[in-house]
Amino acid sequence: MFIKKIIFFILCLYVYNIGCIATVMNHRGITSSPLLYKQIDYAHENISIEFEPWISQSFDPDRIMANLSLNQKSTVTLNQQGKGDINPAWLFLQSTNQDQNYSSTVTFNPSQQIYGLLFHTYQHWHNLFVDLKTSLINCKNKIEIVEFGGGDGGLASNTNQIIYNAYDAFTQKSLSYGKIGQEQTLIGFDNIQLMFGRSHEFGTMQGEKCRTYFAGFGLIEVPTGQGTTAQWLFEPQVGTNQWAFGFGTDLMWIMDYDYSLVVGGNFRHMIASWQTRTFDMQENRAWSRYLLLDDMTTLDLQPNIGIPAINFVTQDALFAGQNLINFYGRLQKKFTTGLLELSYNLCYKQAERIRQVTPIPSGYGIYDLPTAGGMTTASTATINQAYPIADSVLNPVQLVTSQLDIHSGAQGQWLSNMIAVRLQKVKDFYTYGIGGSVDLGRGSQAISSWSAWANFEFLLP
Repeated sequence: MFIKKIIFFILCLYVYNIGCIATVMNHRGITSSPLLYKQIDYAHENISIEFEPWISQSFDPDRIMANLSLNQKSTVTLNQQGKGDINPAWLFLQSTNQDQNYSSTVTFNPSQQIYGLLFHTYQHWHNLFVDLKTSLINCKNKIEIVEFGGGDGGLASNTNQIIYNAYDAFTQKSLSYGKIGQEQTLIGFDNIQLMFGRSHEFGTMQGEKCRTYFAGFGLIEVPTGQGTTAQWLFEPQVGTNQWAFGFGTDLMWIMDYDYSLVVGGNFRHMIASWQTRTFDMQENRAWSRYLLLDDMTTLDLQPNIGIPAINFVTQDALFAGQNLINFYGRLQKKFTTGLLELSYNLCYKQAERIRQVTPIPSGYGIYDLPTAGGMTTASTATINQAYPIADSVLNPVQLVTSQLDIHSGAQGQWLSNMIAVRLQKVKDFYTYGIGGSVDLGRGSQAISSWSAWANFEFLLP
């Protein structure tokens, strides 16, 4: 009954997955992707040591920007008169003439490439087995900025950097977090997964044309990463900073004509962790992190230069534990000297939940753009406005932690379908071959990607 409820819940998510604007996005964990590694052969007692040079490339960039962009699209309009999606003056991007008419169209083109070496080893005794997986990978992420129009920027930021265009605006040194535009690379080990369990051949289910094996196992996932740093939007990540514990089962049928079928699944719970995340403000809506702030002690009727809000609304956050569920099936056909495997995996990862956020600095309010921040604040300003409503001069409004949109700093639920094929040459003491997969994301949080690999395996008695 419990398993039926889980399946029904996931099917509902598949149909009704809801997306939202977020400030963070990550690729699927490699170690927890079962189809990228060889399936344990419960019918033979041996030691397997497997190496896989592997490469993955994202596709469907519009899906990524549907999760990250303020209008859920890859293209946004900049208009200094408040007639577009973003008023670039909030990013110190302004025309050098008195008309204040900087206007352009910006297209964001995100891409992610991951490559490296996957490692997998297991030992299977008569009834017991131990399995270890990890990988050494290089993750490259970039959101390319293509701008049409503009051309008349050239004013200085609060650090005296001249901002000429959208690329300058989103990569400027005034932004300590949330930058966009340059390729970022991170190299490291993905999480380490250790499985340990017991397999059993069902004598009562024996037949002339079919043998049946059941395996149950526990698993531990050891973190190898530092968590998010929020320095760049769509930052590269390798590993996590979360321990995980779980369990799973496999059923294997070895049939006539050298066919075999494995159906299985696993569940893991990732424990709570602290990470650095950026937040929008609830009332000020999506991308309000790129607004400017004013030091309220300088409201003295003299013009001030604003301070990027993102440097204040990026804080450490405590995330509650979350669950990940995998279901998979692997159909294999053996030939005289080789094998062909077709496989499928449904992966569901629970949305993140934030329990606590460290307080933002006090004494700052949202910059009143029309008066150059010298008189009061504009607590209801949004990123597209040229003339936000100013607060009373006698009652400027301070930005406080409770105004943060907690959901904007959390990743939504992940749901994806992976299809893979594996072709191998089989010898007595080693195997080698090639393989590939396509991971089709469902909803805006999951990244769609393809991958390819070569396989080298040593078999020891």
